[in-house]
Amino acid sequence: MLDDSSSVLESVVNMGRTLATFTQLVQQEIDSWSRYRRALRCEDQQALDVLFAAARHHASAGAYLARETPFEVMLLSMLLEQQKQVGTLQQKVMTLETCMPHDSTQGMAS
Repeated sequence: MLDDSSSVLESVVNMGRTLATFTQLVQQEIDSWSRYRRALRCEDQQALDVLFAAARHHASAGAYLARETPFEVMLLSMLLEQQKQVGTLQQKVMTLETCMPHDSTQGMAS
């Protein structure tokens, strides 16, 4: 009898997660692009790595969606990070424009 209960306990302990986490799915998707990444020039590889980092950064939020493939969520995560960067740059431009004199010819020799 002890053998039966221990084998049940052992099978319960050995049972693990049968579905991949969303973070794992994102990593699998990124890994599937490895040949494409290798074919890119170095600076393009770096840009792609930044995009993939954005996808990883939002993986926990993506876990709340029931999607068969994580790629849609990855793309939206990448766009979200890009939009945040655009907003930051717009703020910097506005700040610089307010600091600049209105007449751009001021200070130039005539």
